[in-house]
Amino acid sequence: MEKRQQRDQTPDIRTAEGFGAAVKQIERLLFAASYSVLGNRDACADAVQNALMKAWENRSNLRDSARFKSWMVQIVQNESKNFLRRKPNLPLDESIPGKETNQDRFDVKRALAKLPESARLIVMLYYFERYSVKDICAILRLPEGTVHSRLARAREQLRKELPDYANKR
Repeated sequence: MEKRQQRDQTPDIRTAEGFGAAVKQIERLLFAASYSVLGNRDACADAVQNALMKAWENRSNLRDSARFKSWMVQIVQNESKNFLRRKPNLPLDESIPGKETNQDRFDVKRALAKLPESARLIVMLYYFERYSVKDICAILRLPEGTVHSRLARAREQLRKELPDYANKR
């Protein structure tokens, strides 16, 4: 029983072990949050690393450990935006593992990059990371209606940007 209670609790981020465990649980989320801003894996690695250092230094500012995930996503997005300000002409990655051709993947990336930033992360979390709308609401601290409407607008914009993509499937 005691072990189960410990497992269900959020790790104590004030300790190195707890911070590391909490970050490990959301590592993919952090990279998705950065990638939604930067579109470049190497730049994401740098931005996430900088965000982790800032979070570690400021971990005492987080009063509710249940908000760790949201807090970290916000820090990662801010660091990614700072990175983009320093290197505004950052190239998009041209290849991602998958069954589509490199050109198809690059077209999708370009279309995603044209989405408003507020929708891009939601699309990435929903379609690529497979988070539910409810989880996205909790992570980004947004109302459910906002997440649904941003997804709907993003889908419509992607349909316009990629009119032939659905026909290739």
